[in-house]
Amino acid sequence: MKIRISKSHAFTLIPDERNDMPTYNEYADIAPVNPRNPFRNPTEEPDYTPDYREVLPEIDLPECKLELMPSAAERTGIRRYFSMTFLTLLFAFFISATCFTALRLILTAVLRQVDLRAVGDLPENYLLIADQYMQDSAVGIAVTLISFLAGNLTAFAVGCKLTGVQPRTLFQTRELRAVHCVLYGAASLWIQMLTGLLADGLISVSSRAGFPLTAPESFGVGSAMRTMAYVLYGCIIAPVTEELLLRGFALKNLSRVSQRFGILMTAFLFGVMHENVLQFLFTFPLGILLGYITIRHNSVLPAIAVHITVNAVSVLMDLMKDVLPLGTFRTVNMVYMLTVLVLGTVAVLFLLATERLPDNTPHQNLRGMRIALTSPLFSALLAVHIVSALLNVL
Repeated sequence: MKIRISKSHAFTLIPDERNDMPTYNEYADIAPVNPRNPFRNPTEEPDYTPDYREVLPEIDLPECKLELMPSAAERTGIRRYFSMTFLTLLFAFFISATCFTALRLILTAVLRQVDLRAVGDLPENYLLIADQYMQDSAVGIAVTLISFLAGNLTAFAVGCKLTGVQPRTLFQTRELRAVHCVLYGAASLWIQMLTGLLADGLISVSSRAGFPLTAPESFGVGSAMRTMAYVLYGCIIAPVTEELLLRGFALKNLSRVSQRFGILMTAFLFGVMHENVLQFLFTFPLGILLGYITIRHNSVLPAIAVHITVNAVSVLMDLMKDVLPLGTFRTVNMVYMLTVLVLGTVAVLFLLATERLPDNTPHQNLRGMRIALTSPLFSALLAVHIVSALLNVL
C-alpha cells in the first residue's frame, strides 16, 4: 500500500501498483500498443511521457507489436532521441565556454586600452592582474552569468525544436499542494546538509592521504554590485536555466522509453556537469528528487522552486559567513542544521514511505541504458566534462 495526497488534501491509502507489474512471461509481446503507455507500466505517469509514435511510427499499424528485444528500427528511433539529447547538452557546454572565453578576451582588451591611456606602460604580468581583477569584481560573476544563460537557454530552445518537445507541455502542473512544497524543500535541504558533512569528511581524509579533494569555491562577498550579481546568478539564473535544460528538455526525451531511466540518467548528468567529485555527492541524489517531482507533477516548476530554495539557502549562508561575527554565525548555523535535521528527516522518511520511483518493465530494461551506452555522444559528453574538471583542478 502507499499513501497519496488527494485533492481534498487528505492522505489516503491506495493499492501499490507494483503488485500489478506483469512478469516476463506476460511481456513476451505487446499488442496492441498504447502510444501513451507503450510498455503497459502501471507505475509510470502516462500523461508525462511523449507519444511513442515519435520513436516508432509503425505502432499505429494493426499488426504492429513490441517484442521483448527491440527491433532494429526501434533501437534506431530510441538512439536518435538519446543522441539528440546528449548532443544538445554538449552544445550547451560549448556555447557557454565560447561565450565565457570571448567575453573575457573582449573585457581584457578593453581594460588594457583603458589602463594604457591612463598610466602608459603596463607591467609584464598585466594579464594576470586583469584576470585577478575580473575574478574579484562583479565583472567575473557577470561573465559567468551571461555565459551560463546563453548556453543553457540556447540549447534548451534548439533541443526542444530538434526533438519536437513543446515548451508549454513542461509547465502543466498538477496535484501540487502546499504540503508537497514543504516536504520537497525540507528533503532537499536535508540532502544538501548531509552530503555537505560527508564532503567535509572526505576532504579531511583525502588531505591526510596526500591527494586532497577540493570543494567548489563560493564567489563570496565583495562590493554591493558583486553581491547582487552573485545572488542573481546563484538564486535565479543557475537554477532556472539548469532545470529547463535538464528536468525540462533532457528528462522529457530520456523518459521516452522509461521514466525511471530518465530520472536516474538526468540526475547522473546533473552531477557530472558540475565537474566536481564532492559536488556530485549532492547533485546526484538531489537530481533524483528533482526528476521524480517533475514527472510526479507533470511540470518543471516544482523542480525549479526546489532548486532555487537550495541555492538561495547556500548563497545566504555564504553571505552570513562573511558578514556576521564568527560566534554569531556558528550559532545561526547550528540552529539551521538542527532544524533541517529534524524537519528533513521527517520529510525524507515520509516521502520514502509514500512515494516511489517508477519501476521498469522487462521491455524497458532492454531499451534504456543499454541503448544509451551505444551512443558515441554520451561518451563524448562524459569525456568533455571530465577533461574540463581536470583542467579546472590543474
